[in-house]
Amino acid sequence: MTDAIAARRGDPAATSFQDDADPPVLRLVREADLEALIGLETVCFSGDRITRRGWRDFIRHDSAAVLVAERQVSVVGAAILRFNRATAIARLYSIAVIPEARGLGIGKMLLTAALGLASDRDRAIVRLETRVDNRAAQHMFAEAGFTVIGRTSRYYEDGTDALRLERSLWNDRAAEAAPPTFPFYPQTLDFTCGPAALMMAMASLRPDLVLDRRLEIRLWREATTIFMASGHGGCGPYGLALAAFRQGFDVTVYAPSYGPMFVDSVRDPVKKDIIALVEEDMCDELRHTPVVIRRGPLSIDLLLQHMRRGEVPVVLISLYRLHGEKGPHWVTLAGFDGHVFRVFDPMESGADAAHGISIARSEFERIYRYGRRREAAAVILARRPTSQCRLT
Repeated sequence: MTDAIAARRGDPAATSFQDDADPPVLRLVREADLEALIGLETVCFSGDRITRRGWRDFIRHDSAAVLVAERQVSVVGAAILRFNRATAIARLYSIAVIPEARGLGIGKMLLTAALGLASDRDRAIVRLETRVDNRAAQHMFAEAGFTVIGRTSRYYEDGTDALRLERSLWNDRAAEAAPPTFPFYPQTLDFTCGPAALMMAMASLRPDLVLDRRLEIRLWREATTIFMASGHGGCGPYGLALAAFRQGFDVTVYAPSYGPMFVDSVRDPVKKDIIALVEEDMCDELRHTPVVIRRGPLSIDLLLQHMRRGEVPVVLISLYRLHGEKGPHWVTLAGFDGHVFRVFDPMESGADAAHGISIARSEFERIYRYGRRREAAAVILARRPTSQCRLT
């Protein structure tokens, strides 16, 4: 992106200044703008102001982008975007225009440019907070396609509540779109991410499926590799595939070719043998079913082929880049827009968890392999014709 940012074609703000002798110029921030931005903050806000140190961080760090509106060599407005490295969600942290320049469309120009910048950086969703009593801002955001997704009590310094808004960028790019809604189920135990991810995939294909803790535990019992006194076992791809088949779905399972998963982190040779035995038994049972077993490399392109057919992948990832913990973790893929995956993570919590998280393809390439051998695993679910369903 160049230093100057033009309003995008078709945006109402693009014509707001056609009769103005000196329309504003939008550009990326410079170090020299620091004092002007501090002054902007002072005249625009009576509280919750960004500090000098905060502005320096926003200007200098790659995790943020600051857009400046300049008119007659003066800064008249600014917008701040913040980026999460692990996900494809951008946060519109602040947008401000000096009182003398309001009503001229500068806020809309900044907002449109911010959305464009978020899309250019492969973000799929932009979120923000705004005061419940700021009707003008709410109207501007609604016109730009933002919808209310929640409310946070006493968010601001003066005790005012905040509305949480979201704007999807999925439909701004011509590509495979994610469904507008997707069933979300958070895992209720530390060791049931696999069953919870599987439940979300199943419910997306069978909307009448009841997602509750009884089903979560039943699937875990059927899919877990091992359960011993020293700890609860995790679920591997074969166990999840078997559980999904018993629930009446067509299943394709991708698994590493080297042998049993999760044994590298187990020191006790007896436990290693039991894990291998349980996995071998599951594989033997799967061989008597129509479940397709594919051992070997799993590419992103293969996952996308399944998704284009309307199938839903449950994929093993590394926890570290998402949650800062070491270990394997199962998530459900709900869509791909050509740049970004929409992912439902059963470990997520909070009001926004049900909307899923968005992860750029380049980031997903880093996290969808687990272990020292960096091999991938997935369980792909598809609808089975009703006449062939066998439920348990």
